[in-house]
Amino acid sequence: MNRKTQDIERKFGGKLIGSKKMQRLVAKTLLNFPPKIIDFVTKNVWFVSSFDDSWGFVLDSRDLGDRHIIFLADELFDQDYYAQHYTVAHEIGHVILGHRNAIMITQTKAESQNQEDQAHKFALKYLNK
Repeated sequence: MNRKTQDIERKFGGKLIGSKKMQRLVAKTLLNFPPKIIDFVTKNVWFVSSFDDSWGFVLDSRDLGDRHIIFLADELFDQDYYAQHYTVAHEIGHVILGHRNAIMITQTKAESQNQEDQAHKFALKYLNK
């Protein structure tokens, strides 16, 4: 792991919850973004996946303090390298673009699709330099 990746992991200050593989993926993906986005994400977003050595965990609402949480499924790590980074970048796009979760509010299919299209373009902007 290179120095820049380690620096990004440290900037999260404990907000990368899960396997070392997930932590490295998130940090490596963020290397594609400008410093302003890296700073925002490391300060305001938690990434959560399964642990290598635990079946479960609890996040207390006091831990979260009005920050965003991105859950990454274990199956993501079965995908190819690009798909893994694309997924992380796509989810970061939802956060940066201020999208609302369709689980908590009612959205039309068109609204939901528009958000997905925007997050898709955001991810491609930073991954296809």
